[in-house]
Amino acid sequence: MDLTSLRSHNDRTVLRLVRSGALSRASIAAEAGLTPQAVSKIVARLMAAGLVEETGAVRDGGRGKPRMALQLAPGGACAYGAYVDRDELRVVELDLTGEVVSSTVVPLAPMFTPDDVLAELEPLVPAGEKVLGLGIAIAGPLDFPAGVVSPNGLPGWSAVPLRALAEERLGLPVVVDKDTNAAVLAEAWRRPLEDAALVFVGTGLGAGLLLGGEVHRGVRSGAGEFGHMTIQLDGPLCVCGRRGCVEAVHAAATGAEAARVLAVAVTNLVQLLDVGQIVLSGRKVLESPELYLRAMPDVPVSVTSAGPDLVPVGAGLLVLGELF
Repeated sequence: MDLTSLRSHNDRTVLRLVRSGALSRASIAAEAGLTPQAVSKIVARLMAAGLVEETGAVRDGGRGKPRMALQLAPGGACAYGAYVDRDELRVVELDLTGEVVSSTVVPLAPMFTPDDVLAELEPLVPAGEKVLGLGIAIAGPLDFPAGVVSPNGLPGWSAVPLRALAEERLGLPVVVDKDTNAAVLAEAWRRPLEDAALVFVGTGLGAGLLLGGEVHRGVRSGAGEFGHMTIQLDGPLCVCGRRGCVEAVHAAATGAEAARVLAVAVTNLVQLLDVGQIVLSGRKVLESPELYLRAMPDVPVSVTSAGPDLVPVGAGLLVLGELF
Protein backbone atom coordinates (compact mmCIF):
# COMPACT_ATOMS: atom_id res chain seq x y z
CA MET A 1 0.00 0.00 0.00
CA ASP A 2 1.21 3.52 -0.80
CA LEU A 3 1.53 5.15 2.62
CA THR A 4 0.91 8.62 1.21
CA SER A 5 -2.52 7.48 0.00
CA LEU A 6 -3.78 6.87 3.54
CA ARG A 7 -5.96 9.93 3.73
CA SER A 8 -9.49 8.63 4.29
CA HIS A 9 -11.34 9.97 7.29
CA ASN A 10 -11.89 6.51 8.79
CA ASP A 11 -8.24 5.49 8.37
CA ARG A 12 -7.12 8.65 10.13
CA THR A 13 -9.71 8.17 12.87
CA VAL A 14 -8.52 4.64 13.63
CA LEU A 15 -4.85 5.67 13.56
CA ARG A 16 -5.59 8.57 15.90
CA LEU A 17 -7.38 6.30 18.36
CA VAL A 18 -4.60 3.70 18.26
CA ARG A 19 -2.07 6.48 18.88
CA SER A 20 -3.98 7.53 21.99
CA GLY A 21 -3.34 4.12 23.63
CA ALA A 22 -3.38 0.38 23.07
CA LEU A 23 -6.98 -0.40 22.06
CA SER A 24 -8.84 -3.43 20.79
CA ARG A 25 -10.84 -3.46 17.58
CA ALA A 26 -14.07 -3.51 19.62
CA SER A 27 -13.17 -0.44 21.65
CA ILE A 28 -12.10 1.39 18.48
CA ALA A 29 -15.46 0.60 16.91
CA ALA A 30 -17.28 1.97 19.94
CA GLU A 31 -15.13 5.14 20.10
CA ALA A 32 -15.29 5.83 16.35
CA GLY A 33 -18.95 4.95 15.83
CA LEU A 34 -18.00 2.38 13.17
CA THR A 35 -19.15 -1.20 12.77
CA PRO A 36 -16.82 -3.95 14.01
CA GLN A 37 -16.61 -5.25 10.46
CA ALA A 38 -15.49 -1.87 9.13
CA VAL A 39 -12.87 -1.52 11.86
CA SER A 40 -11.56 -5.02 11.16
CA LYS A 41 -11.08 -4.14 7.49
CA ILE A 42 -9.38 -0.83 8.29
CA VAL A 43 -7.08 -2.44 10.86
CA ALA A 44 -6.18 -5.21 8.43
CA ARG A 45 -5.31 -2.60 5.83
CA LEU A 46 -3.21 -0.60 8.29
CA MET A 47 -1.43 -3.71 9.50
CA ALA A 48 -0.67 -4.73 5.91
CA ALA A 49 0.83 -1.27 5.42
CA GLY A 50 2.99 -1.79 8.50
CA LEU A 51 1.46 1.10 10.43
CA VAL A 52 -0.32 -0.84 13.19
CA GLU A 53 0.66 -3.95 15.13
CA GLU A 54 -0.88 -6.19 17.79
CA THR A 55 0.66 -6.01 21.25
CA GLY A 56 -1.09 -8.75 23.19
CA ALA A 57 -4.39 -9.54 24.85
CA VAL A 58 -6.50 -7.10 26.89
CA ARG A 59 -9.91 -7.59 28.50
CA ASP A 60 -11.47 -4.20 27.66
CA GLY A 61 -13.18 -4.33 31.08
CA GLY A 62 -15.66 -7.05 30.10
CA ARG A 63 -16.16 -10.70 31.01
CA GLY A 64 -15.60 -12.11 27.55
CA LYS A 65 -12.42 -13.56 26.21
CA PRO A 66 -9.43 -11.19 25.99
CA ARG A 67 -9.10 -9.14 22.82
CA MET A 68 -5.92 -8.25 20.94
CA ALA A 69 -4.68 -4.74 21.68
CA LEU A 70 -3.24 -2.54 18.96
CA GLN A 71 -0.52 0.09 18.83
CA LEU A 72 1.30 2.11 16.21
CA ALA A 73 4.22 0.25 14.66
CA PRO A 74 7.12 2.68 15.18
CA GLY A 75 9.09 1.38 12.19
CA GLY A 76 6.12 1.29 9.86
CA ALA A 77 6.84 4.72 8.45
CA CYS A 78 9.04 7.72 9.08
CA ALA A 79 9.13 11.43 8.41
CA TYR A 80 11.96 13.95 8.29
CA GLY A 81 11.97 17.43 9.78
CA ALA A 82 14.43 20.22 8.97
CA TYR A 83 15.03 23.58 10.61
CA VAL A 84 16.75 26.20 8.46
CA ASP A 85 18.22 28.60 11.00
CA ARG A 86 20.32 31.65 10.15
CA ASP A 87 23.58 29.79 10.76
CA GLU A 88 22.82 26.07 10.78
CA LEU A 89 20.60 23.31 9.44
CA ARG A 90 19.08 20.78 11.86
CA VAL A 91 17.54 17.58 10.48
CA VAL A 92 15.77 14.82 12.40
CA GLU A 93 14.20 11.52 11.41
CA LEU A 94 11.02 10.61 13.28
CA ASP A 95 9.41 7.21 13.58
CA LEU A 96 5.64 6.79 13.29
CA THR A 97 5.12 7.64 16.96
CA GLY A 98 7.00 10.94 16.64
CA GLU A 99 10.11 9.75 18.45
CA VAL A 100 13.49 10.93 17.18
CA VAL A 101 15.44 8.20 15.39
CA SER A 102 18.39 10.36 14.36
CA SER A 103 19.48 13.99 14.56
CA THR A 104 22.05 15.89 12.50
CA VAL A 105 23.35 19.46 12.67
CA VAL A 106 25.13 21.04 9.69
CA PRO A 107 26.66 24.55 9.87
CA LEU A 108 25.59 26.96 7.14
CA ALA A 109 28.01 29.48 5.69
CA PRO A 110 27.17 33.23 5.81
CA MET A 111 24.93 34.34 2.93
CA PHE A 112 23.89 30.75 2.17
CA THR A 113 21.44 30.28 -0.71
CA PRO A 114 18.37 28.05 -1.12
CA ASP A 115 20.46 25.79 -3.33
CA ASP A 116 23.04 25.45 -0.54
CA VAL A 117 20.31 24.23 1.81
CA LEU A 118 18.91 21.77 -0.72
CA ALA A 119 22.40 20.40 -1.37
CA GLU A 120 22.84 19.76 2.36
CA LEU A 121 19.38 18.18 2.66
CA GLU A 122 19.79 15.77 -0.23
CA PRO A 123 22.08 13.22 1.48
CA LEU A 124 20.27 13.59 4.82
CA VAL A 125 16.72 12.97 3.57
CA PRO A 126 16.64 9.82 1.43
CA ALA A 127 13.47 8.95 -0.45
CA GLY A 128 12.06 5.51 0.29
CA GLU A 129 8.89 3.44 0.43
CA LYS A 130 8.32 4.19 4.12
CA VAL A 131 9.30 7.88 4.00
CA LEU A 132 6.16 9.99 4.27
CA GLY A 133 7.86 13.27 3.45
CA LEU A 134 9.85 16.21 4.74
CA GLY A 135 8.75 19.17 6.81
CA ILE A 136 10.87 22.32 6.60
CA ALA A 137 10.69 25.02 9.27
CA ILE A 138 12.15 28.46 8.63
CA ALA A 139 11.74 32.03 9.84
CA GLY A 140 8.85 34.09 8.48
CA PRO A 141 7.32 35.76 6.71
CA LEU A 142 6.07 33.04 4.40
CA ASP A 143 3.03 31.88 2.46
CA PHE A 144 2.08 28.61 4.13
CA PRO A 145 -0.35 27.26 1.50
CA ALA A 146 2.06 28.01 -1.35
CA GLY A 147 5.26 27.03 0.44
CA VAL A 148 6.91 30.32 -0.58
CA VAL A 149 9.28 31.94 1.91
CA SER A 150 10.84 35.40 2.42
CA PRO A 151 12.55 34.95 5.82
CA ASN A 152 13.81 37.96 7.72
CA GLY A 153 17.55 37.92 8.24
CA LEU A 154 18.37 35.81 5.17
CA PRO A 155 19.51 38.08 2.31
CA GLY A 156 18.62 36.78 -1.13
CA TRP A 157 15.70 34.71 0.13
CA SER A 158 12.86 36.82 -1.24
CA ALA A 159 9.79 34.92 -2.50
CA VAL A 160 11.63 31.59 -2.70
CA PRO A 161 9.30 28.69 -3.73
CA LEU A 162 11.00 26.43 -1.19
CA ARG A 163 8.40 23.68 -1.16
CA ALA A 164 8.42 23.26 -4.94
CA LEU A 165 12.22 23.39 -5.11
CA ALA A 166 12.61 20.80 -2.34
CA GLU A 167 10.00 18.43 -3.81
CA GLU A 168 11.74 18.54 -7.19
CA ARG A 169 15.19 18.04 -5.68
CA LEU A 170 14.32 15.32 -3.14
CA GLY A 171 11.44 13.49 -4.82
CA LEU A 172 9.32 13.62 -1.66
CA PRO A 173 6.19 15.42 -0.45
CA VAL A 174 7.29 18.59 1.38
CA VAL A 175 5.49 20.98 3.70
CA VAL A 176 6.97 24.34 4.73
CA ASP A 177 5.97 26.32 7.80
CA LYS A 178 7.34 28.91 10.19
CA ASP A 179 9.81 27.72 12.80
CA THR A 180 7.61 28.98 15.63
CA ASN A 181 4.55 27.11 14.32
CA ALA A 182 6.59 23.92 14.13
CA ALA A 183 7.83 24.49 17.68
CA VAL A 184 4.39 24.92 19.22
CA LEU A 185 3.13 21.89 17.30
CA ALA A 186 5.96 19.79 18.75
CA GLU A 187 5.18 21.01 22.25
CA ALA A 188 1.46 20.23 21.85
CA TRP A 189 2.27 16.74 20.54
CA ARG A 190 4.01 15.94 23.83
CA ARG A 191 1.39 17.24 26.28
CA PRO A 192 -2.14 18.67 26.23
CA LEU A 193 -2.21 22.36 25.29
CA GLU A 194 -5.31 24.33 24.33
CA ASP A 195 -4.61 28.07 24.34
CA ALA A 196 -0.89 28.71 24.55
CA ALA A 197 2.01 30.60 23.02
CA LEU A 198 5.48 29.21 22.50
CA VAL A 199 7.99 32.06 22.59
CA PHE A 200 11.13 31.12 20.67
CA VAL A 201 14.33 33.06 21.34
CA GLY A 202 17.21 31.97 19.14
CA THR A 203 18.98 33.72 16.30
CA GLY A 204 15.59 35.35 15.82
CA LEU A 205 12.59 35.87 18.09
CA GLY A 206 9.00 34.85 17.47
CA ALA A 207 5.96 33.05 18.84
CA GLY A 208 3.91 30.06 17.79
CA LEU A 209 0.25 30.37 18.72
CA LEU A 210 -2.07 27.56 19.69
CA LEU A 211 -5.67 28.78 19.93
CA GLY A 212 -8.51 26.37 20.59
CA GLY A 213 -6.06 23.51 20.27
CA GLU A 214 -5.09 24.45 16.70
CA VAL A 215 -2.02 26.21 15.33
CA HIS A 216 -3.08 29.75 14.45
CA ARG A 217 -1.36 30.98 11.26
CA GLY A 218 -3.57 33.94 10.39
CA VAL A 219 -5.18 34.99 7.11
CA ARG A 220 -1.84 35.63 5.36
CA SER A 221 0.28 33.10 7.33
CA GLY A 222 1.60 36.07 9.30
CA ALA A 223 0.41 35.30 12.83
CA GLY A 224 3.10 35.01 15.46
CA GLU A 225 5.52 37.65 14.15
CA PHE A 226 5.89 38.50 17.80
CA GLY A 227 9.54 39.55 17.43
CA HIS A 228 8.63 42.33 15.04
CA MET A 229 6.26 44.24 17.28
CA THR A 230 7.63 47.70 18.09
CA ILE A 231 8.35 48.22 21.78
CA GLN A 232 10.86 51.09 21.56
CA LEU A 233 10.30 54.04 19.23
CA ASP A 234 13.51 54.91 17.36
CA GLY A 235 15.12 51.82 18.86
CA PRO A 236 17.82 49.66 17.26
CA LEU A 237 17.50 48.64 13.62
CA CYS A 238 15.93 45.22 13.11
CA VAL A 239 16.61 42.66 10.36
CA CYS A 240 13.08 43.32 9.09
CA GLY A 241 14.05 46.93 8.28
CA ARG A 242 12.10 48.62 11.06
CA ARG A 243 13.37 50.02 14.36
CA GLY A 244 12.63 49.09 17.93
CA CYS A 245 11.26 45.59 17.31
CA VAL A 246 11.25 43.15 20.23
CA GLU A 247 13.88 41.06 18.44
CA ALA A 248 16.24 43.99 17.94
CA VAL A 249 15.79 45.45 21.44
CA HIS A 250 16.31 42.03 23.00
CA ALA A 251 19.43 41.40 20.89
CA ALA A 252 20.89 44.74 22.01
CA ALA A 253 20.45 43.84 25.70
CA THR A 254 22.28 41.30 27.82
CA GLY A 255 21.61 39.13 30.85
CA ALA A 256 18.78 40.21 33.13
CA GLU A 257 17.98 43.22 30.94
CA ALA A 258 17.39 40.94 27.94
CA ALA A 259 15.10 38.78 30.08
CA ARG A 260 13.17 41.89 31.17
CA VAL A 261 12.72 42.98 27.54
CA LEU A 262 11.21 39.59 26.72
CA ALA A 263 9.02 39.72 29.83
CA VAL A 264 7.54 43.07 28.74
CA ALA A 265 6.75 41.66 25.31
CA VAL A 266 5.26 38.45 26.78
CA THR A 267 3.08 40.53 29.11
CA ASN A 268 1.70 42.39 26.08
CA LEU A 269 1.10 39.08 24.31
CA VAL A 270 -0.84 37.69 27.26
CA GLN A 271 -2.91 40.87 27.54
CA LEU A 272 -3.72 40.73 23.82
CA LEU A 273 -4.65 37.05 23.49
CA ASP A 274 -5.37 35.97 27.09
CA VAL A 275 -3.59 32.65 26.52
CA GLY A 276 -3.39 30.32 29.48
CA GLN A 277 0.15 29.12 29.10
CA ILE A 278 3.50 30.41 27.86
CA VAL A 279 6.30 28.03 26.86
CA LEU A 280 9.83 29.36 26.35
CA SER A 281 12.35 27.82 23.98
CA GLY A 282 15.27 28.67 21.70
CA ARG A 283 19.05 28.90 22.17
CA LYS A 284 19.06 32.01 24.35
CA VAL A 285 16.45 30.67 26.75
CA LEU A 286 18.05 27.22 26.96
CA GLU A 287 21.37 28.86 27.86
CA SER A 288 19.84 30.66 30.90
CA PRO A 289 16.37 29.22 31.59
CA GLU A 290 16.09 30.39 35.22
CA LEU A 291 17.05 33.94 34.26
CA TYR A 292 14.16 34.14 31.81
CA LEU A 293 11.68 32.35 34.05
CA ARG A 294 12.29 34.77 36.93
CA ALA A 295 11.48 37.75 34.71
CA MET A 296 8.20 36.43 33.30
CA PRO A 297 4.74 37.80 34.21
CA ASP A 298 2.39 36.05 36.62
CA VAL A 299 1.00 33.47 34.20
CA PRO A 300 1.85 29.75 33.87
CA VAL A 301 5.29 29.80 32.18
CA SER A 302 7.56 26.85 31.52
CA VAL A 303 10.69 26.08 29.54
CA THR A 304 10.45 23.31 26.98
CA SER A 305 12.12 20.04 27.91
CA ALA A 306 12.55 19.08 24.24
CA GLY A 307 15.92 20.79 23.81
CA PRO A 308 17.40 22.23 20.60
CA ASP A 309 15.60 19.77 18.29
CA LEU A 310 12.13 21.13 19.13
CA VAL A 311 11.72 22.96 15.80
CA PRO A 312 12.87 20.18 13.43
CA VAL A 313 10.77 17.69 15.39
CA GLY A 314 7.76 19.95 14.87
CA ALA A 315 8.57 20.18 11.17
CA GLY A 316 8.54 16.39 10.95
CA LEU A 317 5.25 16.27 12.85
CA LEU A 318 3.69 18.47 10.16
CA VAL A 319 4.16 15.45 7.90
CA LEU A 320 3.17 12.76 10.42
CA GLY A 321 0.11 14.77 11.36
CA GLU A 322 -1.36 14.09 7.93
CA LEU A 323 -1.85 10.44 8.99
CA PHE A 324 -3.82 11.39 12.09
